Amino acid sequence: MTVDWYRADGRPATSAEAQRLLLDVRGRLLAQDVIYVGSEVVVVSTWFTVIDQGLASNGRPLLWQTIVSDMTTHADIGQYTTREQARRGHAEAVVLISKRLRHLATRPAGEEDPP
Repeated sequence: MTVDWYRADGRPATSAEAQRLLLDVRGRLLAQDVIYVGSEVVVVSTWFTVIDQGLASNGRPLLWQTIVSDMTTHADIGQYTTREQARRGHAEAVVLISKRLRHLATRPAGEEDPP
């Protein structure tokens, strides 16, 4: 039997539970940070997906996802099997993105990043 939907604790969900979970957008949002550096605005959001995004190395479903967005791009930068992993991954992403944006904002004009 293939499991299509999951609860936040990783247990299978019925289609009715999955529908309720998917419609509860605020309830699925674990964390969201808006990062402002100069004129750049980037949003880091971590969500419970309800649907398995693929199996992790431990064989568990990937049910949490961190996405980084600006005005033009959305990038998936992390997937996790548990809420706690997602919480840590989100915090790490905020630090990483903040440092990167500060570096870009403070580098001399015309200087490019190394390849």
